[in-house]
Amino acid sequence: MSVATLEGSLHRGCGGRYTLETEAVTVRLSGMSADVNREYFRCDKCGHDNRTIDQREAAEKAATDRIRAANSLLAPRGIKQLRESLGVTIAQFAELCYGTPKGIVEGWEKGRYLQNRDADALMRSLTEREVLERRAAKAGVVLPELLAADASGAGPKADKLSALITSASPE
Repeated sequence: MSVATLEGSLHRGCGGRYTLETEAVTVRLSGMSADVNREYFRCDKCGHDNRTIDQREAAEKAATDRIRAANSLLAPRGIKQLRESLGVTIAQFAELCYGTPKGIVEGWEKGRYLQNRDADALMRSLTEREVLERRAAKAGVVLPELLAADASGAGPKADKLSALITSASPE
């Protein structure tokens, strides 16, 4: 049911009408939490509460945005840009992140999932040449030749990666 159609609609149990209310809730995601306001509908006659999927999702998105900002986590676009700058596929990036399921990495890139602080730190560490090579060797990921050619860890590619992480602020 959409938010627009529930306002003022009839509660079949008692004949009352639903009105829009707001409640303060704590949303927990990836071991972190944020306090947000969430809208819901309450019957004006019997007090029955009804929370729509849209209302739950809006509260979760607000919490995700607050958690990401409070913890300086990479934004979805920043995660995707990091992976692409490394020249690896989603599956390879997942392997570099200690075998994280591919679907989780896709969710991070699309903003469906929020990475925890440890996963965020790991992703950021991949901009360091030594860390990247060590993780790739352990994960069995073959890095693109462009990265392999820049064995010094310096140069335009490394500078671009460092700049990406420095500028990757939450969206």
